[in-house]
Amino acid sequence: MIEIIENSIQLGTLTVCTIMTALFSLRKQSQEGASLAMFYSSYVLGDLFWLLYLICYGHIPRIFYVSYLSWYAAFLFLYMLLQRISTEEERKSSYPFACLLPAFCIAMSVFYMQWGDYAGNLVSAALMSMLMFHTVRGLLFLRSRPEEASRRYLYYTVLLFCILEYCAWTASCFFSGDDLSNPYYWADFLITVCMVFLLPALRKAVVP
Repeated sequence: MIEIIENSIQLGTLTVCTIMTALFSLRKQSQEGASLAMFYSSYVLGDLFWLLYLICYGHIPRIFYVSYLSWYAAFLFLYMLLQRISTEEERKSSYPFACLLPAFCIAMSVFYMQWGDYAGNLVSAALMSMLMFHTVRGLLFLRSRPEEASRRYLYYTVLLFCILEYCAWTASCFFSGDDLSNPYYWADFLITVCMVFLLPALRKAVVP
């Protein structure tokens, strides 16, 4: 029951975010806003299948790739957004510390393979590597460019989103209870809150 309630809250919240972001994109003719709207809508589709399956069958989907493919698409749209708001100089910059993040993601993927499938974990590792590398590189790049600091809030929000996803995935490996003592539900709730702040962070980054 807790999972149904938590997923319903996330689905409703992200549906509202999708509508608000789509309106923002149309009003400002913003390609960045369109990318974020697609991120939200893809996440909503994954949540919708997951929630309907829970309601109809009383357990998580056995054919979980339906939701996972939607969430993977959401990660890709989020990466497209980061690409759009970054400058060419930023994309050409290199920081050794940022290069450690793909190694972290791969290590976590190998760890998660004890409970999950190989292909899904490798795809998640690749997508998270792209997101975390881009955000950390961007934050390091912006340290010496205060005039471009408006993007920093979006980078922080995306990085927090990635960290919370890892918290939720790790918690699901060790906890399975359907009550509030399960830290997975708290992490997933924080993911929802974090995603709500993506739109204000984007507005700050692209609206003069």
